[in-house]
Amino acid sequence: MKKRLAGLFMAAAMCAGLLGGCGTQNDGNQDASQNTATDGANSEGADSGQTGSDEVASITFFGTNANSGSGVLTGGLGKFFEDKGLSVEVVPYSAEKLQAQLASGDLADVIWLPQQEMLTAAEGGLIIPLDDYLAQMQGITKHADLFDPFFEYAREYNSNGTGKVYYLGKVGPSSLNVVADTERFAMKMNWAIYAEAGYPEFSTLEDSVEAFKTMQETRPQTEDGIPTYAMNLFSDFDTDHFWNINSVYCLLGKADTYLGWGVEYDVRTQTGTSMFADGSTYYRALKYMYNLNQAGLIDPDSLSQTRSTAYEKIHSGAALAGWAGVPGLESDGYYPVVFDEFIPTYTTASSLPSGGYCISAKCENVEAAVKFLDLLADEEALLTLWSGYAGDEMRWNYDESGMPVITEVFAQSMADGTELNIPADQSIEFWNITYLIDSGYILDVGTSYNYTYFPSYYDYLYSSDLAKDWTNLYGYAYLREMLEDKNWTVAEQTEGFSTFLTPDDDAMIMTKAALKDIIVPASWRMVFATSESEFDSIWEEMKTQCESLGIDDVIQYKLEDIANARAIWASLNK
Repeated sequence: MKKRLAGLFMAAAMCAGLLGGCGTQNDGNQDASQNTATDGANSEGADSGQTGSDEVASITFFGTNANSGSGVLTGGLGKFFEDKGLSVEVVPYSAEKLQAQLASGDLADVIWLPQQEMLTAAEGGLIIPLDDYLAQMQGITKHADLFDPFFEYAREYNSNGTGKVYYLGKVGPSSLNVVADTERFAMKMNWAIYAEAGYPEFSTLEDSVEAFKTMQETRPQTEDGIPTYAMNLFSDFDTDHFWNINSVYCLLGKADTYLGWGVEYDVRTQTGTSMFADGSTYYRALKYMYNLNQAGLIDPDSLSQTRSTAYEKIHSGAALAGWAGVPGLESDGYYPVVFDEFIPTYTTASSLPSGGYCISAKCENVEAAVKFLDLLADEEALLTLWSGYAGDEMRWNYDESGMPVITEVFAQSMADGTELNIPADQSIEFWNITYLIDSGYILDVGTSYNYTYFPSYYDYLYSSDLAKDWTNLYGYAYLREMLEDKNWTVAEQTEGFSTFLTPDDDAMIMTKAALKDIIVPASWRMVFATSESEFDSIWEEMKTQCESLGIDDVIQYKLEDIANARAIWASLNK
């Protein structure tokens, strides 16, 4: 452990002083009036969470996402925190900045650390134990049922033997509790074209190729002349595996979580097998994409386009279907199609997160940092941070029974494709950070704090003529209603055990990188192969090359690692 700490200290010593003073106001050149709320907003603080003081405490924050902003939060988001007595200066995430902070010892007041970095920082005295502050965090104590198992785990397995809690991670139940269908994990047809084509039915995944042919023949291009395709693939999400495979996996109850080790995972049975095994879903999925391409149904731009490019085509109506890569498809007119072997996949937040938010030992105002973390687990705060301020002219408000609902004004703006006219100091777009309670969580009033999971939002999504046509075809208001009525088989992914997986050592990291360099390009080549013989030839070549690198041993190691992790996890969740 001490060697790892020393290595981190040396890794980026030239970057020392990145944050230049923890717990101080931003010394940049921005005008102070742009970085603080008005005096009137400050005076309202006593009614919005402050207790007898109009002072605003400053903290620095380093999260997990480079898109969470930069500099002192302003506008409606800044006002929200200032009403709570806080001014938050965001340091946008990058791996380089993370290592620089660990090397210099000059951490942001609140910083998200992965497991190994957190343990190293705790051993080096760079972060403080949180035990003495947990009792005053109302958002945490209110949800003791979610956090207590995590605290037990953190003290036992993630404290360097000290028995202390050094971090707060995200917890929460399954999204199955709040979604009306499967969120993005389904084959969602461009319903206008699907209906125009006569609702072509199919029983298996492979049978859908003929359905897509019929749809493409019905509408070969959009009104703007953009050709229509069944799949719009993209390569910028290829991390340690061929990411597009997930679009098929999630239709059949499978997960791509462990493909970097050559393991495909069955969510329903909670078992893993080799991606190269006879009859593997990996081979089947690639063969399906190959058949789509042979039929002229794969976007030829797939090899070069990004996820955002592919999404624009979906948004424009040029896609015959939307897949796992893109959320919010119903608002663009895409609705789920049901076929016999469809196994919807749902996900659950880990109840035992291995990394999370820490407070720097150099933080000058620990109470402010504690208050900030508590807000990330507070229901009312999360409603605002996810969905904006409540009000009749806003995105959402409470109805007469106290249920959060989207407003008529917001529904009309979505229907018209216009923006809501929200004053700048009240405008809070979703702040893209990790919250301490997962967005699938059900509030006391019975819904999520994410407005896109409100029942009223689904009512809106299924109020269009296309949605009503979907309902007329299947006889149900939503997909979930149909699945529950028919007792349909579903797969619920519980990843809590992943906390206990063994971190890859240097040799495994290098081996996985070498495997990726073989598997990912070969997978793309198979999709765009010119014949079945070429397809199978590439498969065999890929398999042989991976075997020469020892993939069978890697797979066996990972399967044993998963089994061991699941056993530990099960012992803590009896």
